[in-house]
Amino acid sequence: MDKYFDKLVDHRRKLHKIPETAFNEIETGNYIKNVLQETGCFKLQLMAKTGILAEYRKNDGPFIAFRTDIDALKIKESTGLGFTSQNEGFMHACGHDLHMSMLLTLAEWISKTSPDKNILLIFQPAEEGFGGGEMMVKEGLFSKFNVKEIYALHNTNEYPVGTIALNDGKMFAGTIEFEVQLEGKGGHAAVPHQNNDLITATANLITLLNTIEPRFLDPVHENVLSIGMIHSGEAANILPSSSVIKGTARSYYKDDLSTLKNKLKDMCNSISIAFGIKSKLLIHTEYIPAINNSEIVYRIRKLDFGKNIRIADCPQKMTGEDFGFMLDSVPGAIAWLGAGNDTNKNAGLHNSAYNPDEKAMAAGFSFYKTMLENFNK
Repeated sequence: MDKYFDKLVDHRRKLHKIPETAFNEIETGNYIKNVLQETGCFKLQLMAKTGILAEYRKNDGPFIAFRTDIDALKIKESTGLGFTSQNEGFMHACGHDLHMSMLLTLAEWISKTSPDKNILLIFQPAEEGFGGGEMMVKEGLFSKFNVKEIYALHNTNEYPVGTIALNDGKMFAGTIEFEVQLEGKGGHAAVPHQNNDLITATANLITLLNTIEPRFLDPVHENVLSIGMIHSGEAANILPSSSVIKGTARSYYKDDLSTLKNKLKDMCNSISIAFGIKSKLLIHTEYIPAINNSEIVYRIRKLDFGKNIRIADCPQKMTGEDFGFMLDSVPGAIAWLGAGNDTNKNAGLHNSAYNPDEKAMAAGFSFYKTMLENFNK
């Protein structure tokens, strides 16, 4: 394992230096392709603009698939690591560098051991809010390949190294990322009747939006709507002519997501009428829930993944993951990969100081290798 751990760390540190955001993963993609081509056993093809599929085929049977996301975030790194981001203002603050490294090292292990299985490695772009997973599915990923099972991991410092945490159903919520733009006549605050009060309109809209979850959706269901950004106005005595709010709505139920979207439209229209202003609703992202296959999770819990690796139960969370589009098409599972230690507890995912423990990759590599070895047994 030591030689493979060295490979995991080497890949991770090289990839960590070159973070790129959604559909811009050019240098990252070149690195991935070079490593895969050096193995000499994968057939490569591009998908979803900057995505890469690596096909290892031994027979006419079905495939086992493993997916990694490859994009980074627009965050200025503050870890102080010796291999810190060389792309100023961008960072692998969600640990996708770890995900890629595990799959690349798995590819190298496959080239050395030549397993008698059909294997598909999926290097997916644009997970961070741009739906690269959905794009791959729509472009025919699962019509091109007969995938029987699919797996993914996501690192987190919320669990210690050696922990792989999952449940047998609801793992990640479906999400809607939205923006509302309001426009009207601005002017002096002393004569509000001669202008449109966008501040008051915005406040009323936020109040309305916060009634959707408790009053229009089943209270037994897991749903949430949160406003994360408001921008309007520049001075105390001027009524602004525009206002913008951004937020997210999340649910484990597709019908509830549809209701949320429709009520967003209704309430934006009602504010336009009530205040005599224009409103524009923009939906930036729509992800469906990521639901683990219960039979596969049952099988995972019975397997031995090696020394110091523990399979744990985890509660469902309202975080989103576009792996849901793949799980909606093929049975599989996604799990949290513990990357926490005593030094990184205070800076979690999407934090500029996020520094997952690299030893987490050894557990993730063992998880993937064990699932591959037990495929079609």
